[in-house]
Amino acid sequence: MPIACKAYEQRRLRLMAELVEGATVLDLGHAAMPNPYFRNVRTTGFDLQPSQDPEVRYDEEIVANAAEMLRIFSGRTFDTVVAGEIIEHLENPYQFLRDVRQVVRPGGQLVLSTPNPLGFPNVLCEILRIRRFYYDPEHTYYFLPRWLERIAEGSGFSVEKTTPVGLLLPGAVLPWCPVVMSYQLIYTLRRPI
Repeated sequence: MPIACKAYEQRRLRLMAELVEGATVLDLGHAAMPNPYFRNVRTTGFDLQPSQDPEVRYDEEIVANAAEMLRIFSGRTFDTVVAGEIIEHLENPYQFLRDVRQVVRPGGQLVLSTPNPLGFPNVLCEILRIRRFYYDPEHTYYFLPRWLERIAEGSGFSVEKTTPVGLLLPGAVLPWCPVVMSYQLIYTLRRPI
């Protein structure tokens, strides 16, 4: 991974951690990149595989498929659920969000990030029809910002804000940019009381 991408991913993780509310966090899909910025929270990691970073320790780690989440957490809720770069890999994003809603406490939040198909460099690669970069065969969907918000609202969340991670350029990261140009976006979604 290029240095700019590592810096960009660390920025995304830091921004997501800053959005966390409450004392309990469920980090969905954490294994490839556990979040080292969570502070003063009890963190549960949930993924298909165990964490790949021995330096980042969570209080609890569960290895299972997202389809098993409701069974595993039956009756258990979290103040904040974090889902970084996972929704674009799933076949049924509506069902995923409805399931997540049940493990977020009433009044709690979901902090979700996903690539922005309108962001640079995605648009550039699309215009030039480049499949070598920013074309992940593991991605099932890309979500336009308005459509992700629509899916979230259709799944029982209210959208509080959309945070741009920044502009990812070859060899550089510009932290401030408009939502539409950010390569990745972070959505703060609230479960109503």
